[in-house]
Amino acid sequence: MNRFLIPLCALLLMSCARVQTLNMVSHNYSERPQRVLWIQVAGFSEEHIPLLRFNVSEAARKTNLEQVDCVGKMWNYNLYQLRPDAAKSFISQINGSKNIKGTCEDYESLPTWSYLQDIGYSVGVLENGASKEQSLESSLGCSNNKTIDLAKMRYWKMGPDATSASQKTFHYQDSPEQSRATVQPGLYYDRSCQKGICYSTLSNNFKTMWNLINKDNSKTFVIVRDFNFQNALKRKDIGLAKEALQEIDRLISVIDKSKSSELLIIVSGAESLPIEFPAQGKPWSDFEKSGKNIIYKTSSLMSPVLATGAMSENFCGIFDESEMMKRIIYRPEGKIFNSDVINPF
Repeated sequence: MNRFLIPLCALLLMSCARVQTLNMVSHNYSERPQRVLWIQVAGFSEEHIPLLRFNVSEAARKTNLEQVDCVGKMWNYNLYQLRPDAAKSFISQINGSKNIKGTCEDYESLPTWSYLQDIGYSVGVLENGASKEQSLESSLGCSNNKTIDLAKMRYWKMGPDATSASQKTFHYQDSPEQSRATVQPGLYYDRSCQKGICYSTLSNNFKTMWNLINKDNSKTFVIVRDFNFQNALKRKDIGLAKEALQEIDRLISVIDKSKSSELLIIVSGAESLPIEFPAQGKPWSDFEKSGKNIIYKTSSLMSPVLATGAMSENFCGIFDESEMMKRIIYRPEGKIFNSDVINPF
């Protein structure tokens, strides 16, 4: 009789366990993701999501940027500046440091991906719309650069910077053989961007690179750095800003989320540029047609973090932007016994 009693008790205890949830959806905590996508969008604020939400025929449909598990806010400051520019904030997020001066010293700290490489992750960086000063490529001219190691990682640039015929290039419509070569460690320039503007879209380039790097590697970390959205806001070109934000939203839709327990997606802003939308009626109609009736504000003291998937719980709350690295690589020691299993009330 006793041999049946023990399994029966164990079954009863298991049936009393609570389902773990986050944002009212089932969620497994402390699970390290196999795939990590981190999208840094200069100028982005959660207040910009209406540019997408009210730009479709079905206003009740949620955009990809809304379908997240956790929303956090980051303070934007370092040891020298309140409201640093987006490039400096992104470096602070990547390197986990407040000691950001806009000099070669910024690149002397190990970046987030260096720690992930140590545990087997393959790394790729896709950069879009960055000026010479904003680009991580500037780190390559620094003697003690630890940020970009082209012997270990892939660095894809969308910008008119390939001045030498010997430099490696890529295009999302390349043959499979050509494309496979561009997921080897190294620096690659988008061939469509060499005449002043880029004819390839961010989402098309990302789709090609994401599929290739994940096909060849079991654990991957890809970071997308976008400055096009901020550039459009600073020019007060709402139409172009919508297009840039739509590209970010499309980029997320590219990913196969069927194994969401193995995937982490993060969207973080920097130098957020909030705008005030018109109330309703004709002012809103004019805004939709031509971008009129928008009030532009100074950059915020805080920027958003949106996260979904494995370990997204690490990005809830309010924290300094320099804590982003710690929250990406952090993982608790291990799960402990939960007394809720035997006391569901």
